[in-house]
Amino acid sequence: MAEWLVPIALFWALGALYLGGFPVRVEGGGGLKQMLGLLLTFALYLVVWWALRMGLQSALPAIASVIVATLVASVLFPVLSRVAFRVFGVRITSATHAHG
Repeated sequence: MAEWLVPIALFWALGALYLGGFPVRVEGGGGLKQMLGLLLTFALYLVVWWALRMGLQSALPAIASVIVATLVASVLFPVLSRVAFRVFGVRITSATHAHG
């Protein structure tokens, strides 16, 4: 059960880095929709992590399956967040494509 602490703790650091530190803009929706988008991102991240971990468990040792599942879910974080936020009508766009 302690293996769940790894993706849960890492998610919040990834969220802060991606949504607050990367050159992206969160457009549309109010604070409530953006918070719901973040919570849905959290749920999707954990589902992807769990599915990967279950799939890899038979092929890899327990610690390796946790590490690989965490790495893959973390790489997918931008895609998961864009999908989750879009469900609530909020767009995540690249700030480098700012309108002139």
